[in-house]
Amino acid sequence: MKVVHITPTYFDDTSIIGGGERYPTELASWMAKDVDTTLVSFSSERKSYIQGNFRSEVYPVKYFYQNNKVDSFNIQYLSSIFSADVVHIHCLNALASAIGTLSASLLGKRIFVTDHGGGSGLGWKLNQYLPTLRCYRNAIVHGRFGMDYLPAELQKKAVLIKGGIDTDRFYPEPSIQKENTVLYVGRILPHKGINYLVEAFRILNRPEYKLKLVGRVYSDRFYQDLKELAEGLSVEFIHDADDRRVLHEYRTARVTVLPSVHTTCYGDYTPVPELMGFTLLESQACGTPVICTDAGAMPEFVEQGQTGYVVQQNSGEAIATAMRQLINLSPTESIEYQMRCREWVEPLSWKTVVQKHLELYQQ
Repeated sequence: MKVVHITPTYFDDTSIIGGGERYPTELASWMAKDVDTTLVSFSSERKSYIQGNFRSEVYPVKYFYQNNKVDSFNIQYLSSIFSADVVHIHCLNALASAIGTLSASLLGKRIFVTDHGGGSGLGWKLNQYLPTLRCYRNAIVHGRFGMDYLPAELQKKAVLIKGGIDTDRFYPEPSIQKENTVLYVGRILPHKGINYLVEAFRILNRPEYKLKLVGRVYSDRFYQDLKELAEGLSVEFIHDADDRRVLHEYRTARVTVLPSVHTTCYGDYTPVPELMGFTLLESQACGTPVICTDAGAMPEFVEQGQTGYVVQQNSGEAIATAMRQLINLSPTESIEYQMRCREWVEPLSWKTVVQKHLELYQQ
């Protein structure tokens, strides 16, 4: 079986890389352990990479429709479809997704789609006026929350495959001691709700603790507001953490918090703030309990009271209350949490996720 994953993601130094960009990349690389797999994406120059069964083909883009990088398109990428048995589209409402779907259908390929939110006006229009939705055998969703955002025609074809976490890389390390830290890992953007976490840390009022905010800045305005909000608190911003550093922070933190919101502190509304939340899975895989808000699909990826807490969004007080419960755990309770966290994510490993995809492809 030959599988081609097509993602409209444009990769360069200014790209905002989040879960929607990471998911197809991780899925394709893990799938290549079992079958011939190609990942198609876009950038400023042509690149090609082959290792074993994994191939990455990156096509150059010089022009974006209405300056939207989700509308990455270069007709050459369609050549990757010719030898495929299965074409898996990522991001439903992108131009490259719609054109790729129609082309794969004309070639008689088996076509599947996973929507990661976002998209563009042009891609959406093509889906409205052309029969692209009929081409998909199934729509694969991360959680039940994401299913509600699919067009009605695709909801009938939806299949739930939860998760995606490298449990070989993210795991507890007993020799590493826990530190008095509260952790956030993710992009510095308003819909991530980090301001409520800083507010919660102030309410917590535990001087012996430090709040670490790990992630790249994608909104200078929000970043400056966060620094002002954190004045006088033990808050550390870490913008250049590599994979090794992030893993260490997960293992040493007392709790990891993902405080995303639908409505930001500036009044802007985001319908899909989180379709899964990689941070939640990575932290739990390392044995560290988590706190998330009730925004998006995040409640589906935390076992309430067993691996962490789901709290009301836009509330520093709610986050602070949950933090108190987790940082005040006894040594025995902490070990129990660590074991439950690890057990919770095991069925969500990439190995399992890939096998479920391959079974679906072959039906």
